[in-house]
Amino acid sequence: MTKADSITPWEQDDAASQRAADFFARRRLGEWGDADQAELDAWLAESTLHHVAWLRVESAFARTEHLYAFDPRAFGQGGQSRFGRFVLGHVLRRRFLLPFLMAASVALMATVGAPFVIQWLQPPDRMFSTDVGGRTTLKFADGTEVELNSDTSMRFRMTTAERTVWLDRGEAWLHVAHDAAKPFTLIVGQHRVVDLGTEFVVRRDDRQVEVTLLDGRAMLKTQGTATTMLKPGDDAIATPVSVSVTRKTPQELADELAWRRGMLVFRNRRLDEVVREINRYNTTKLVIADPSIAGIKVFTDLRADDYEGFVRVAETVLNLHVDREGNEILISRGSRKEAKRAAR
Repeated sequence: MTKADSITPWEQDDAASQRAADFFARRRLGEWGDADQAELDAWLAESTLHHVAWLRVESAFARTEHLYAFDPRAFGQGGQSRFGRFVLGHVLRRRFLLPFLMAASVALMATVGAPFVIQWLQPPDRMFSTDVGGRTTLKFADGTEVELNSDTSMRFRMTTAERTVWLDRGEAWLHVAHDAAKPFTLIVGQHRVVDLGTEFVVRRDDRQVEVTLLDGRAMLKTQGTATTMLKPGDDAIATPVSVSVTRKTPQELADELAWRRGMLVFRNRRLDEVVREINRYNTTKLVIADPSIAGIKVFTDLRADDYEGFVRVAETVLNLHVDREGNEILISRGSRKEAKRAAR
């Protein structure tokens, strides 16, 4: 048996639990300022395990009050405050958090029954999101990695019994650690992607869901349609009533993933598509004020946040006219006056 094989689940969680306990004790008993909160937020962002440890510490302290309410005699005169001090002084400051949770769960089972305790110990769904122009990477204990693109929101239920993720909006890259006993399921509206050992990109907008498989295998299930098995290079476009699958070249796949290095790559793309894509990453919006230019083809690479770079391309390469109005940039063939007329 290797050293890694000999590590128990309690030992794996112990460091995170101790750190969470230290943060909680500082916030509860000492002075707590903006710098302390920033340190806690950064630590929580590092790992889902940190979030779970923090939730358990909060629950541990909260449940001491609940336990007292169930049976005050168990703690004697002034028991609530004494037991609270016990939790902070011994559970939160020492490495006894998980044994304490087990003892508390036994007491709760005797009082209110097992279903309540199971629900209490189960970590709640967690939501992660990015702002416009933001990007973040999440790493889970099972080896799964998820990178959220600009303006993206996902919910996660990663437990010992279930691995389910919801994409509420935006785009994400996922590298899923395969576990035959506990399949990974991504839910996007009416669509489901079930992992069979997979790396893929998923994108959701108001009209459709796009799933691009980079490696491994995955099943795409859509309400009212047959299951579609995807293989590397497949790009599936799913609507509520249909699924269409096309093949992408290695170059097209690399271009699609350019956002992971903060870049956008456009090869023979329509101007309206390019504008829509750039706007996903910037609060200053490009506006096609002249519908007649929407189909102009664009070839360019630029940083996702460099809308000014694209403005220069529009002016010098595409010979288009650019006007600025607030946080909008109007693109047309003619002057500002002509652009407004065309926009109306």
